[in-house]
Amino acid sequence: MSNSEIWIRRLGDPAPQVRWEAIRQLEMIGDPVVLGPLAVVFAADPDPALRAFAQQVGKSIYYAAIRRTTETRQASAEERQKAADILAQAQARKQKRR
Repeated sequence: MSNSEIWIRRLGDPAPQVRWEAIRQLEMIGDPVVLGPLAVVFAADPDPALRAFAQQVGKSIYYAAIRRTTETRQASAEERQKAADILAQAQARKQKRR
């Protein structure tokens, strides 16, 4: 059983302190696989502070995953060439205006 799975199971603990700690640990792990269980806490936990915390942590993990995805994607040679062509055309138009 992975660390994420252990902490996900603890989200269902009757003690709010245990659920709170589970959310903190899941935030540190940062694996997007926990977004579903955090959404359940956000939607159904009886403690309003825990619901808000689950929402905050879920957003943090989600946006971090989006940033990682966009940072690791490299433009293709075709995309780079198209961007270079657009810049060259813009520079040529700018020179004509002078």
